[in-house]
Amino acid sequence: MRRLAALGLVIVVSSVWVAADEMSVQVDPRATLSLFRTFALRAAEINSDRPELDNTLFVKKLGNTIRMALTARGLNEVADRPDLFVDYRLTGEDVSTSARGFTRGMGPRPLRFTQGTLVIDLTRPGETSAVWRGVYRDDEMTGSRLMQKLPEDARKLIARYPSRPR
Repeated sequence: MRRLAALGLVIVVSSVWVAADEMSVQVDPRATLSLFRTFALRAAEINSDRPELDNTLFVKKLGNTIRMALTARGLNEVADRPDLFVDYRLTGEDVSTSARGFTRGMGPRPLRFTQGTLVIDLTRPGETSAVWRGVYRDDEMTGSRLMQKLPEDARKLIARYPSRPR
């Protein structure tokens, strides 16, 4: 019975570890983000062998999510002379590792998951370094689950961009 309970604990702890997300936002200290009013979305870069992630329908959905999130923060999308260009990149890979047991007699257990990293850069026209960068790393048990979660991850990142008064 104790062994069964320990195995249950290992599964729960492993699931929590895999479900952990990481998010970071960096801002150029010289940039006054409140001055930016407009943006233009540029092409996405997808670097993944996962067919769920490397397809035009998913890229379109992710771009629309970023567009709507920036609009909700008070920025307007324009086709000509934007204040900011929005670039986004996604890498996705399958990871195989092992989790160690917590009691005697339990050796390493195989652990497989899909890891995705989304990077959103907001850059002034004519410049190469971003004024705002958001990075979100998400680990999910399957590539299809990661595909479902990434648009919400993009919303969470953009929510860290300061809102403009309307």
